[in-house]
Amino acid sequence: MRRLQHELRTPIGQIMGYSELVEEELEDRGITDLAPDLDKIRTAARRLLDLVDGKLKTTNDPGAPPMSKEPAAAPAEGDAATGSDSRPASRSSDEAAPAVDDSLEDDGETSFAGARLLVVDDDARNRDLLARRLARRGFEVDTARDGVDGLRQIDTAEYDLVILDVMMPGMNGFEVLERVRRKHSMSELPIILATALANSADTVEGLERGANDYVTKPLDFPVVIARIETHLAAHRAAREVAKLADQLEFRNAFIKQALGREISDDLLVEMAETPDAIDLGGESRQVIALVADLRGARGLASRLAPSDYVAVLNNLLGGLCEIVQHYDGVVDSLSGDSLCAIFGLPVSLADDAERAVACGIAMQLEMDEVNAHNRRAQLPEVEIGIGIATGKVVVGAIGHRDRLKLKAIGEPLVSAARIEAAALAREVWICSDTYAAVAELLESDTERDAPPREGSEALRIHRVLGIGGTHLISLRSVPPLP
Repeated sequence: MRRLQHELRTPIGQIMGYSELVEEELEDRGITDLAPDLDKIRTAARRLLDLVDGKLKTTNDPGAPPMSKEPAAAPAEGDAATGSDSRPASRSSDEAAPAVDDSLEDDGETSFAGARLLVVDDDARNRDLLARRLARRGFEVDTARDGVDGLRQIDTAEYDLVILDVMMPGMNGFEVLERVRRKHSMSELPIILATALANSADTVEGLERGANDYVTKPLDFPVVIARIETHLAAHRAAREVAKLADQLEFRNAFIKQALGREISDDLLVEMAETPDAIDLGGESRQVIALVADLRGARGLASRLAPSDYVAVLNNLLGGLCEIVQHYDGVVDSLSGDSLCAIFGLPVSLADDAERAVACGIAMQLEMDEVNAHNRRAQLPEVEIGIGIATGKVVVGAIGHRDRLKLKAIGEPLVSAARIEAAALAREVWICSDTYAAVAELLESDTERDAPPREGSEALRIHRVLGIGGTHLISLRSVPPLP
């Protein structure tokens, strides 16, 4: 019954389609006197089609959902009617078919003119009819005579969309669809099924196997065009997204290589939005430097086997680097058992100081997880001290030829290391400039001068207990004051 329905509907659809194509071509030549006769041909074909559907429709088949525009009221006898893929299940031969607004007045090129389509159909007339009508709309159209030919062409050429017949000898449309989806996703290659069967089960099977859409034969050409344009638009958008993603990945890799450090995705976005955020030729910039250093590193190195000592350092510095990225800082350097991070590069943000202080606190809290890992690996527990300083640095590409790296050089890095050296384990200390930038949010319990260094000015420092604002983070414990 399915094959019989297909064999009867196909030639009727061709009669309707060719009558529309002839009318279009005659209109192009300014010939309109044959239009009434062509309308009569379509009306007769539609009545025959309704009769076929009525005789072959089974009682337990609900039919496919309507795919075309809502039909208008039934026309008077003799009025013109055009093809549609949405109709009642049956109608007596003397009833007029409903008219559908299938106007051909908008027969110019579509906004996707030039898109390359593939029509796969075992019926030569179907291929010819659809290819000619699509070509009139500005599409580039190739045809395939069966499923095997269709797969071959898809493998050897690049198409924007495929219109695939379902019922074909040998390899049917569902099998072709399944094989195509092994290589091409729905967004990469949209596929619209064309079926002469108004059976909802066939429709569901096609969609489940990866079809983007379906149309029923006889094809309502304006509906076909609308479906094609919808999926071409989605296809074009998917290509643009993939292209942008590739460009972003390449740019991010280039930036990370140029900067010589790990940069968070959020900072990469900031750099993309402010392309002159940094001058590789050299400039002065206000930054916040953070230095974290392992306490008792020398004694630890002497007690542990080299492999265990390296494991301790990797566990520690790996966890600290993740914290820096979380707070949108950049790791400037990893030197042995210490880490230097900078906030304010490659772009300056209003909350650089706040994020730097929150990062220092989070690093101390992270030590609980670091030491839990060490205990599981039967390694010793470790502790760090942290110093944070604000000031101006000179930023530029430093090195030779292809080994240039973006580096920051200046007093804040030295001061942060000096403050860190004055901190005890589990402590975070900051300079007065950093303190002033976050004073309203900061919880601090004491201040003092850092131990003097030859040739250095006095450095007032403040011990941090916690910070409010958007981060709202506090140390669980701090060493008692001396």
